[in-house]
Order: sequence, then structure tokens, then C-alpha cells
Amino acid sequence: MNAFRAAAWLGTMVSIAAGGAGAQAQTAATNYGPGRIICRTATSCELGIGTPASLKYRIDPSALAATERDRLTKRCTANGAPCVATVTGTEDGNVVKATSVKFHN
Repeated sequence: MNAFRAAAWLGTMVSIAAGGAGAQAQTAATNYGPGRIICRTATSCELGIGTPASLKYRIDPSALAATERDRLTKRCTANGAPCVATVTGTEDGNVVKATSVKFHN
């Protein structure tokens, strides 16, 4: 096998290995916060970390249990009392799909 064929074969093997590993990798749930969370609508919330908020995440509450989702979207509004929470979920682009919320107040 000459050097060109060896390099081509090695490149193919690396591509196959990378493709197989990427297909099996899954995103793990991560904690975001604690921070102040404000919901403007029933499907759109924002978690701000820091004072003033130097880090912000858009939160999708659709996967939450009904009681957590209701508390979040009805009590944690811009006009209501501030809610401080830690959100657990997976990040998809610039949105965190929340799977649970731990309220600190």
C-alpha cells in the first residue's frame, strides 16, 4: 500500500468513527441558574443570571409537569414578585427545554 492509499484509508476510517460516535451521543440534562426567571407568555420564559443579568437563557416550559408549568407561567411574570429558580433541561440552539424547576423562594 503506498502512502496515498494509506492516507485515504485512514481518512475513511476516521470519518466512519466520527460519524458513528456522533450518532450515538446524546445531550445530557444540565442545570441553569439559580437566577431570576420571568415568563412573558405561557410558552416563553427568560432566566437571567447575575445582577444585572449578564447571562440569559430562553426557557421552553412545555415539557414541565402541569403544576410546575402553571406556577412558573402564572406567578413568575414581569408584574409579579420575582421568582428565583434553577432550571434543569437540555439546550437546543438558544432555547433550554426545561424538564424540572427548583424554586428557591
